[in-house]
Amino acid sequence: MRSGFIGTCRRLNVSNFATFFIVSTIETMKPSAYSQHYDKLRTWLRAKREEQGLSLRAVSTLVGRHHSVLGKMEQDRRRIDIIEYVEYCRALGVDPHEGLELVLTSMALSTKHRG
Repeated sequence: MRSGFIGTCRRLNVSNFATFFIVSTIETMKPSAYSQHYDKLRTWLRAKREEQGLSLRAVSTLVGRHHSVLGKMEQDRRRIDIIEYVEYCRALGVDPHEGLELVLTSMALSTKHRG
């Protein structure tokens, strides 16, 4: 181990010329500049699912994805892919434009505050 290095790392000597460090991806991920906008979308998705009384497992069956994938989307542990987002919205019977409008509004407000 090497002190002062971000995250957990392991040193591997692969030859006399190169040393590689394997670093935990999760520990070194930096928050996206768009995280606040994604948060609004994630909150909206979860609220829409809960309004209908659906569990992640129920929606995952409708979407055809494992429930952990949807859970990670809702918990900011996975980026929201646009196609998966549309499929998720269709499974809930909600208009994807509504969620996108939240993102656009959030981004516009953010731009105004910057200046």
